[in-house]
Amino acid sequence: MGKRLTRKLTDVAAEVEDTIKREFGVSDSELDSWRRRAHALPYTFPQSTVAKIEDLWIDYEVQRDVIHKHVMRIMKKWDPRICSPGSACRIKGRGNDIFIYDAQHRSLAAVILGYKEVPCAIVETDDLNFASYAFEMLNDTGVKRLLPGDLHRNALVRYRNGSREIKNVKAWNLQQQFDALHIDLEDKNTRKSDALRGDNRYYFSHFKYAQKAIDADVEGRVLYHILDAICTAFPDQEEIDQGVFIGLWELRRLAGTAGLTLPDDWMKTLLISISAVWPNSHVVHDKGKAQWAHYKGDGATWTAPTAMANFLREVHMIKGGTLNLPYHGDGSKMGIQEGIMAPGLW
Repeated sequence: MGKRLTRKLTDVAAEVEDTIKREFGVSDSELDSWRRRAHALPYTFPQSTVAKIEDLWIDYEVQRDVIHKHVMRIMKKWDPRICSPGSACRIKGRGNDIFIYDAQHRSLAAVILGYKEVPCAIVETDDLNFASYAFEMLNDTGVKRLLPGDLHRNALVRYRNGSREIKNVKAWNLQQQFDALHIDLEDKNTRKSDALRGDNRYYFSHFKYAQKAIDADVEGRVLYHILDAICTAFPDQEEIDQGVFIGLWELRRLAGTAGLTLPDDWMKTLLISISAVWPNSHVVHDKGKAQWAHYKGDGATWTAPTAMANFLREVHMIKGGTLNLPYHGDGSKMGIQEGIMAPGLW
């Protein structure tokens, strides 16, 4: 390994500036506009201090859940010289409480090891959403990006605090549909945790599919009808199957594109006809994959929206269903109507 040089910060900065101009096309005027914006901000750097443990709080509506093994690793190799200040904020007019939005693990390690104070870089602010914005900026561009559930939770916090940005409104309306139907929106690891899981009978873990549905209708009617239909047709299953979900979403999208009007209860009608064949929605999903591979060939790429929409449609039709459902054209058929069935399909 070659020698790693010690270099002056300003020299490195000059080289970085030259590189971003040359390789990324950043102009001098663009750089100047960034500088003007930075210096026009009415804020200063956080105040670095040593905070009393008793004044520290962790807001889990903003933060990730604790990774216990990470706390253990820090404790085993503890060295206060590399315990850099945690990022935190204090809301003006709300007392001395300090809310940590970055460095919860090393702060927890310090407490367990018996420290009474930890270093913090504290922002004084009257913005109730600051911790949410800061946490997202710090973590969504780093090595371990925020998960969809983290982003959804932060959007809900901002909505409750008065923000009506469209992504926060969508997140709020999305959550209202799940709450109305008593379904938990949570990832599978959260569902496995007795301490963190929701209290509802049903849960759905695919945040991105839920967001597709709310994008189709910001008020949430499409999402509500999809979830309600699945729970009605498959009432005994804890998990809302993501394959059946995206199949219904795609059929609805196709109908809208084609200008096709379907009955109000078409989703329930469709799935009830499917559940008469397979009373388990996960089995429906698996059967769809098996039929796709059989008809298209084992090397065919599984395309969930297209395949599941067409699979649900063809099973409905061959079992005597009368809904006039849209499809993607003859090239996307699943072979069921032609009698080309995967072994053990029925």
